[in-house]
Order: sequence, then C-alpha cells, then structure tokens
Amino acid sequence: MFKSLIYVFYAALLVISVNFVSATESLQLDQSAVKVDDRTTQTKNNALKQAFKNVLVKNSGSQNAFSVPSIAAATNKPTAFIRQYGYQEVDGQLYLNASFDHQKVIKLLRDEQLPVWGKQRPLTLFWLSQETEGERVVVSDESMIETRSHIGDLASERGVPVLLPIMDLDDSMLVSVTDIRGMFADQVAAASARYSTDYFIMVSIDTTADNQVTYSMALYPSVSSEPLFNPLVQRSGTALDANAVIDEIFDVMSEYFVSRYAVADSGESLVTQLTFTDITERKQLVAIEQYLAQLSAVKYVSLIQLRGVSAEFSVQLFGTKEDLYRLLKLESKIKQQPVSVPASQGKGDPLVSSQSETINYIWLGH
Repeated sequence: MFKSLIYVFYAALLVISVNFVSATESLQLDQSAVKVDDRTTQTKNNALKQAFKNVLVKNSGSQNAFSVPSIAAATNKPTAFIRQYGYQEVDGQLYLNASFDHQKVIKLLRDEQLPVWGKQRPLTLFWLSQETEGERVVVSDESMIETRSHIGDLASERGVPVLLPIMDLDDSMLVSVTDIRGMFADQVAAASARYSTDYFIMVSIDTTADNQVTYSMALYPSVSSEPLFNPLVQRSGTALDANAVIDEIFDVMSEYFVSRYAVADSGESLVTQLTFTDITERKQLVAIEQYLAQLSAVKYVSLIQLRGVSAEFSVQLFGTKEDLYRLLKLESKIKQQPVSVPASQGKGDPLVSSQSETINYIWLGH
C-alpha cells in the first residue's frame, strides 16, 4: 500500500544496463490511504470521503470531475462504492486504508461522459535541481531531502508513475545542476536514455535572498526524432515552499497526460481491428482478450478470426483509434511488428505500386 511509485535502482560495478519494474503494475487506482488522528466515527467518515475523492482523481486525472453535480454528490456517499477499509499505523502515524469498487467508479465517470485514465500510464524520469544545506544538488532516488519523499507520496496519491535518477558515475558525468537549471534538454535526454521511460521532466527550484521560492520546469518526450527545441509543457513561477512546487508540477504533468491518455466516450462507437501474431496456445487468446477489454479506450472486444498463428480481434472504442494506439505504445505486454504490404495505386495499373505499412502485434504477457 505504501510502496512508493519511485523505484530504487541498484547499479553493479561495470554493469551498464539497469532493469526496471513496470510502473503500471504498482498502480493502486482503487485504493487510498488517508492520515487520521483517531478512530472515531466522525474522523472515519471524513477520511472515507477524502479517500473516495483521491480515487476519483486517480481514475479521472483531474479535480475538474468534482464540478459535476452527480460526482460531487457521490463523494458525500462513499460507502456506496467502498469494498473494504481498515487502519494501519506506519512510523507512529495512523492511516485509514480504503479500497473501492473499480467498475462502479468507472461507471460513475462514464455516465457523466468524463475521461477515464486507465492503468496504461506513461513513466516519467524526474530530474530535479534543488538547494540543500547550502549546496545545489541533483536529487536522486536515494536522497534524504524532504522533497524526494513528497514526490513519492504524490506519485502514489495521484497515480502518476515517476522515477528519480540514481545519479551514479554515468549520470553524474552527463548531467549537472547547470544542465537542469539551464534547461539543456539534449544533454539531459542523452542521460535519460538508459532509463527507458516515456518522458523526462527537468525541474529547478531556487530560493531567493528574501526567501521566495521560484521554479522552472520543462517536460519532454524521452524518444524524439527531432532536436528537443520546444518542450511539450513549460512553466515557471513562485510558490510557498519546495513541496508546493512539486504539487504544481504534478498538476501540470497530470493535465498533460490526461489530455493524451484519458479517454471519454465519444458516443460514436467506432470499431477497429487488431491482429496478433505468433499465437501458439489458446490461453494466449484469452489473455489478449482480457487485456484489451480492460483498456480505458475499449468498450467491447471479440475474436473474429483465427488463421494459423494469427488472430484478429474486433475492438469497439469509447474514443478514437488514435486513443487506442497511444495506450498500446505504453504497454510492455505487447510488441509492435510493422509489416509492409503491397498497395496498388495508379487507378488499378499493376505496374504502379508502392509499399504501405500496417501494424501487427506480438503478445509478450503471461
């Protein structure tokens, strides 16, 4: 429950590659832990309301859901959605842990045609430059600074998977405080490649002589075919303290990721087909169908053709085909396999043809 979404990496001597755990497997989208002072009925009821709000934010990606009257009303009746709750004490702090019915939560959002942010979420590498004990440092996963803990808490609370760099010799040789403060994206992108994340973010936090906290941030894709001149999102401003900066950063990241990966019901019921190859066992077909069915972009899925080692599935969508393809690119359980096929052109002239590309998929899950 309290495992941070920031993963700890251990670098062995002379070992270049680093193995990472899938961020999506650690998401607990239907659970929330809320700090409480006691176990009284009033405290419990307030904590359950807050836990339910946290779960709604995790699954919608935004506080905007609470502006919808039916959603706001539902937050006052969390017991209608709850599965179980209990208490746990961690380092002297009492928590109320609550889990909610996933299907009911999603139905509540779908009924109001709100976007749903599913389990397929991008992983972001978090490069943070901050002053600590009079020295500017790049915050690593093993840093003892309070900001690092706050990043972990927010990652879990908001359902936004992030990594902090390990800052071993390789990282230190490529990235410095100056690179992050100067927003030198190409340099940081080169260091980010080893982590195989979907995005990286650079955040610089400074405290002025009059104790004002200022920050700047820029979000970039980890893989880009062009020079990184323009960030996907860029912000700067002031805040009360470093933790307040991190709060704002997570709001910015969530807003962008929801715009790309959360899917609302378009009402059009679009249908597309997906082909999986190298099918050798019947249980693979079952696993693929179950996997596709849980995607936030998918309304209904069925196997429509099995030919040799290839299987074709019909997929009815909540949104667009592009919504589906963006989610599939985030998934480690499948592998894309581009296939070039002849495409006749020139009004049927068989001598005038070119190669068009289609995508098949290989199932890597278990």
